[in-house]
Amino acid sequence: MSDSLASMQSDTGRGREILARMDRLPVVRSHIVWIVLIAFNMMIEYYDNGLNIPLATELPRDPQTGVAPEAVGNVLSIFYAGMIVGAIVGGRLADRYGRRPVLIWGTVLYSCMSLMTAALPYYEYLLVSRFVTGIGVQAVTSVLVTYMAELFPAAKRGRFVAVSTFSFTVTSPILAALSVFILPDNEPGAWRILALIGAVGLVIVPAVRMLMPESPRWLIANGRTDEAERIVERLEVEAVAGGKPLGPVEVADDMPEADLTVRGLLSDRGLLKIVAVVGFGWFGATLGLYLHHNFIVTVLYGMHLAEGADKAAALHSSYVSYLVWSSVYVVTPVLTYILISRFERKIVILLGSLTGAVAILATAFGGISLYNVGAAVGFILSGVVFSAYYAYIPEVVPTRARGLGSGIIFGIGRTGAMVTGILYTALYYPSPKGVFGWGREGAFTVAAATYIVSALVVVAFGPKTSNRSLEEVEAEQVRG
Repeated sequence: MSDSLASMQSDTGRGREILARMDRLPVVRSHIVWIVLIAFNMMIEYYDNGLNIPLATELPRDPQTGVAPEAVGNVLSIFYAGMIVGAIVGGRLADRYGRRPVLIWGTVLYSCMSLMTAALPYYEYLLVSRFVTGIGVQAVTSVLVTYMAELFPAAKRGRFVAVSTFSFTVTSPILAALSVFILPDNEPGAWRILALIGAVGLVIVPAVRMLMPESPRWLIANGRTDEAERIVERLEVEAVAGGKPLGPVEVADDMPEADLTVRGLLSDRGLLKIVAVVGFGWFGATLGLYLHHNFIVTVLYGMHLAEGADKAAALHSSYVSYLVWSSVYVVTPVLTYILISRFERKIVILLGSLTGAVAILATAFGGISLYNVGAAVGFILSGVVFSAYYAYIPEVVPTRARGLGSGIIFGIGRTGAMVTGILYTALYYPSPKGVFGWGREGAFTVAAATYIVSALVVVAFGPKTSNRSLEEVEAEQVRG
């Protein structure tokens, strides 16, 4: 018994030392390769998310789909319902089997479902294919943000998160450009080409299998310390070979070792508070974002029609505006890098949410010119807020429950996204199609309000994480 206890204590101390060695590393070539793969995966995730923007306009235009304007919200909402399942199931699988297998098979799943969306463009089939696409996309996203927290040195983590926003920056104008050049001048069913492109994830699966390692933190938490040490040793060799000095090893004190299962998570009041607070914040951010962004083109299309433009011109002008908003989105990585490197994550969330809410209100009450300005600014600031959350969420959950805890938080958040399609219909259309008949003014004002309230809750009750190792954050939660 004493030998077993001594062995456990030895493994615990060794695991702490390995993680400390990881956090003191300079940036090496492997880090660059990993962030490129992560960013490319996030591009595809964002593409499938962003696809809802043209779908909101195009599905009702395509008679083959059988989707009425007031029913399009169902197709959009079912995608986010799938994301809720993917967040919870994917997180649990990532904790049990590892981050890497979930990343690989989740990518295969959503890519195949993108093919189904393009091949079977009928209302009932769309509900199935978009639901399962959402499962795969969110399972992968949960793993990607966990990877960002677990693979990179603590002092550099925020910068790698900022680099990952390159995926959002590139994908948004690509999708908008495809919409401009494919949709207005072709038959209404041309949107299926956009869905087909979402299957590109199948191309990068081999690269992930060859180049992405399992998370050393997950390996240590699951008793595979030797494998974790080999990964860290390889990184250290890279650093030395590149002439980059290794910093001192600073082992975190009071590193929690308890295996946090679902039951353990539910019985841990401190962790439950974190999940509730950050989950509420993510809920408000996703509800506000998708209640605004998913319908921003179709609302502008209606505004052009109301001013007397013919349908072809109105559609073309709306998608060109979408391309402009997405193009100015290139400011997002620069702004995110500056803010997330200098300020606490939750402060960045607050600043981005407050200013983003102002931009949303401009689209709620302004004419077409102010609408375009507000939409462009809103695109930039939503990117900042989401990047900050992607860094913050995995940082506040202990290693052994990180996949599960992050998955629950993302699941709570995606509930906000799920209700946006139904909520928009209720707010925008009068009875019998909807409920309130408030138009864009009411729908977008609700979006702005959720941004503000959710950010205030996170700032008031969320923990600080910037420039701290994950073990330090975890130890403080246990002591608290």
